Amino acid sequence: MTELDKGAKKSRSILTVALIFVVTLFVFIGTLLSPLYDQIVPNVEGTIDMILTLATNVIYLIGGGIIVFGALAAAVRFIQAKLKDTYQPSYARKFLSGYLTLSLEFFIGAEIIKTVLTRTLEEFAVLILVIISRGLFSLILYWERKWHGTAETE
Repeated sequence: MTELDKGAKKSRSILTVALIFVVTLFVFIGTLLSPLYDQIVPNVEGTIDMILTLATNVIYLIGGGIIVFGALAAAVRFIQAKLKDTYQPSYARKFLSGYLTLSLEFFIGAEIIKTVLTRTLEEFAVLILVIISRGLFSLILYWERKWHGTAETE
């Protein structure tokens, strides 16, 4: 056994001991707090719901910001291309599709986080349909960029 193997084995054993200690500590704390479960859980669930709702809204805003930025960048690109030569294509649509694809990924991520917050089967069904439709839009935009080339290679 080399020195490197001995060092790796020693660090693994320290990590294992630390992990066992942390798990034991959590079990002990959980045992002490179990009589207070009915008082603690509603507060924790409300806090988690608030944090996840806030995270979902922030991710939606990031996705919307990407769309706005992409639309402005595509408009600037279009205007610059048309000022140089009116009859040359500007490729602004392909340029914008990359931003739309990225924003759809953020929207899908927000919808996935939202699945934790759903309470009824109807909400969950609507959520699944939204995720599927946004995924299809993203796939269509990907195919469009692939078939027509990317804006960066023009």
